[in-house]
Amino acid sequence: MMTSPELFSIECKRCGRKHIFDQPYPYHAGFADQGFLYNDAGNLTFVWSMLDPVFEEIFPGKALWTMNLYHRWRFEKMLLPAPFGGLWRFRNPARCIQCAKPISGPMLRSIHYLVYPESIMTDQDKQLRLKEHLKNTA
Repeated sequence: MMTSPELFSIECKRCGRKHIFDQPYPYHAGFADQGFLYNDAGNLTFVWSMLDPVFEEIFPGKALWTMNLYHRWRFEKMLLPAPFGGLWRFRNPARCIQCAKPISGPMLRSIHYLVYPESIMTDQDKQLRLKEHLKNTA
């Protein structure tokens, strides 16, 4: 359901809460060669580019759809925790901010994602900043 050309809304099927996102539609990660994860609370989104040289260095020649369980676990462990609401995980869905029930699937089940306020977008404005969100492994 659209509210305006710039805003997308989705209603929680459990409690009826209407969520409005500052995006025109659910973004398609595949069209932009992106990956996305939600935090444990399901109220923040982490988006990165598969074309980021840091991602390429960590997982040479790997596309998100070819990453096995070990690769996904390794990537999750490399990420800094979410600013609030736990860790970033491939299995986390987007959640209703009122009742915490899923309103959109996790990356493992959906190619579309929602961007919550205060989310982390590492590939904006022609900059690739995945490295800034990885734990210091040195």
